[in-house]
Order: sequence, then structure tokens, then C-alpha cells
Amino acid sequence: MASCRIVNAAVETAVEEIRTASTDYKTAATDFISAFNSAIAEMEGAAKDAIEQFFKNKVEPFISEDLPEAISGMAELLEANRSNFADIDQQIADSITNG
Repeated sequence: MASCRIVNAAVETAVEEIRTASTDYKTAATDFISAFNSAIAEMEGAAKDAIEQFFKNKVEPFISEDLPEAISGMAELLEANRSNFADIDQQIADSITNG
């Protein structure tokens, strides 16, 4: 069986950094969407309609929702694992102490 070890403080720090990254991606997505819309604002024709639809249906949901949610989900997964490790460690210590 492989050994398992986490460093609580390091995981807590990583979780906070990942949560911050998720928020940063949301902000960047808003800026990107605004810049993109400004870039094509004066375009006309079928090509503009097609790129607008593609962006709205494929790109925008990915950058503004899917990616930030995936990053946030990883933070939650790490936090749940960290918490479980801490709880189990304490349970083992308690069972040894109370034997």
C-alpha cells in the first residue's frame, strides 16, 4: 500500500489561490467578451452573424462559465480531500488515545 501525506497549510493556500484564479478568469472573461464585441461591432454581413453566433454559443459559455466553474470545482475537491484527511487523522489519534 502506498503511503499518503498532505501538508494542511499548503493545501489550504493552494485552495485559496485556485479560488482566486477562478474569480480572475471570470473577470478576464468579461473583459474578453467586451473587447471581442467591440472588435466586431461595426462589421456587417453573414460572416459577422456567424462569428457572433459562434462566439455567443460556444466561446462565451466556456470562458465565462465552464472554465471558472471547473477551476472552482478543483478547489472544492482539494478542500474536501484536505478536510477528510484532517478528520481521519484526528479520528485515528482519538482512537489511539481513548483506546
